[in-house]
Amino acid sequence: MARKRRMANERRRRKMRDYDSEPELESDNEESKLSHDDTCPPSDTQNYHSNSLEVKIESPISNEKARLIDQTSGKVNHQLLGPIYCLAALRGKWEDFQNAPSGCTNMELTDRGDRPLHVAAAAKQTALVHNLVKHLNISDLELRNKRGDTAFHFAALSGVVEMAEVMYKKNKNLPIIRSSIRMTPLEMAVLHGNREMVKYLYKITPIEVLNAYEYMEILAGIIHIDMYGTARRMLSDRKDSKIAFSPTNIGSVLKVLAQKSISHNHTIQERLWERLVIMIATIAYIPYFKRIYISLQTRRNASFLVHWLLKQILRSPDLDIISLIQETQVLYDAAKIGNVEFLTLLIQTFPDLIWRIDSRRSSIFHVAVINRQEKVYSLIHQTGVIKNVCTLYKDSDRNNILHLAGKRAPRSRLNIVSGPALQMQRELQWFEAVEKIVQPSYLQMKNRHGQTPRELFTVEHETLREDGEKWMKKTATSCMVVATLIATVVFAAAFTVPGGYKQEKGSPIFLKDVWFTVFVTSDAVAMFTSTASIMTFLSLFTAQFRKYDFLVSLPAKLMTGLFTLFASIVCMVVTFSATFILVYKEEKHGTWPKVVAALGLLPIILYVLLNCKLWIALIRSTFFASRSMFRLSNNMLFQ
Repeated sequence: MARKRRMANERRRRKMRDYDSEPELESDNEESKLSHDDTCPPSDTQNYHSNSLEVKIESPISNEKARLIDQTSGKVNHQLLGPIYCLAALRGKWEDFQNAPSGCTNMELTDRGDRPLHVAAAAKQTALVHNLVKHLNISDLELRNKRGDTAFHFAALSGVVEMAEVMYKKNKNLPIIRSSIRMTPLEMAVLHGNREMVKYLYKITPIEVLNAYEYMEILAGIIHIDMYGTARRMLSDRKDSKIAFSPTNIGSVLKVLAQKSISHNHTIQERLWERLVIMIATIAYIPYFKRIYISLQTRRNASFLVHWLLKQILRSPDLDIISLIQETQVLYDAAKIGNVEFLTLLIQTFPDLIWRIDSRRSSIFHVAVINRQEKVYSLIHQTGVIKNVCTLYKDSDRNNILHLAGKRAPRSRLNIVSGPALQMQRELQWFEAVEKIVQPSYLQMKNRHGQTPRELFTVEHETLREDGEKWMKKTATSCMVVATLIATVVFAAAFTVPGGYKQEKGSPIFLKDVWFTVFVTSDAVAMFTSTASIMTFLSLFTAQFRKYDFLVSLPAKLMTGLFTLFASIVCMVVTFSATFILVYKEEKHGTWPKVVAALGLLPIILYVLLNCKLWIALIRSTFFASRSMFRLSNNMLFQ
């Protein structure tokens, strides 16, 4: 490849030398032309059709491009000019095109047949696109490259709405011209997720040019990028068109919605605070509440789309909904990601779906247990006797629903809580929750591999148990070091009181001062709590770390150690503040001692902010797991 490049460069240099060696011949030609002026004036333009453009030479070009023009015939060499103007288009250099021979603003620059407008649009050179469009004819904007793409297609892919606006103002036919892969610019913008471009192109694209398949593909793509408002407008605009939908089209959109989180029936379920947020969120000067309002509107639009699709299904008497659901797997996709609102709407419309099982003989509740979706699983308590039937199902490996709870959760679901110890705790809580609803005989039932649910749980979670043990000990080590330092400091402070002692009685000088009482009390509490923290964290090193210890015992010890450590830190800071005020409380210092003492709140606030999530997770998962994880769902299946 390098050898070929060197040979091409050598041929080009020889050609340049040939051009430089012709001035005398050209001067002779000039004399003959001048002598012929009176009878036959030279023409201003010269045509060349084999590999060149029609160019107009008005004056000699003084830069490097002059060498690329054959001065004897006025021909432009495409092979040599193409890379130069392609680079100019990529850089947005309009001045290069201004100084170029006429016709270069619309010449083919690449092997793909891309013209300057194609290249500028692809490079997002908005200013250059403006200038090029001004100097091009209306039909020039419809020119395609060798792949069949116009510059407007590149603008749609770029996402720069301003470029598309400039082109559309000059040529109104651009939105309906299809690309090399038979896609409209709107479809291409949707495919690449250019939200602002999608909004603009939808306004200027006639819906009549779309067939049913294209319409539903665009609708599905718009839903996929969470543009529910635009999707809702599409359905409203469709009333004036004659688009008919097939089951396949409806199924593809349902599948996308099944993988999105939506809500419904807000008129009943909205709480007081949600209504207040909606009212406040209409104020444009409060961005946080505005985002909440937009989120609520998005969910409502998504709910509307689900209702609309289900109505389309009901209006099709020949449509087999069960076959459609089985083929698209929307029921199980929704259960897998925890889209409980979608499932509720679907089952309310077609109640028979709650009995359906997939190819592995798993119901939506089995899928919810495998993927640890507690909201979907909580729906099982609303099914009555159906619950008893669904829990009888066994998959192809003879695993019952408790075996599935014994398997390790997917990594994405484990990571919703921090730390292997809390992850192990959550897995145990899931196992116990499922254990309560299965028949007693299922507790000892063996699968195809000869494992009971408990044995499967032990094997699957052994690595997680070991990781939880390491995490607990590492956390305890770090915290114990801090607690030990605090105990050392406050122990020494108890015998080096601020102000010293009286010589006569040996009692502290500030004994009767209220801040001295604060000093003594906080110092004592800091000593006791830091010692308690050390003892608590030491107990974690002697624990056996059995799997069921992760349920309550170990998290409770960790919580106690963290709480006593926090109390010792607070008391240590109070001790320091009291000491500072006692020593520097003279009038000449003013309020300065109190200001410095108040800065002691900074480490306390930081500790709370940095560890509050861990505390909340520990408290909720240890003492309120049944209420927070497996509470009765607000989504009523049969209301």
